[in-house]
Amino acid sequence: MKVLLINGSPKADGCIDTALKIASEVFAENGIESEIIHIGNKDIRGCIACLSCRKTGRCVFNDIVNETYAKLVCFHCMHESNMSK
Repeated sequence: MKVLLINGSPKADGCIDTALKIASEVFAENGIESEIIHIGNKDIRGCIACLSCRKTGRCVFNDIVNETYAKLVCFHCMHESNMSK
């Protein structure tokens, strides 16, 4: 299993980052891999309901959303495969 930890704070090295690092250490101690991504200081465009993502699997705006979504899909697949065991 792998856990994706998302830091939405604008401060990359603030309290949220500290908390996520502690959580990541606890996961590691229990044999669970984790990854922290920081999106709080990234430009993220709002949805314009063009539905392009349904056709292509990607947002038309090439921002952190596409990168994060790809990781979420990967993590979900890992979760699904672990659940079927």
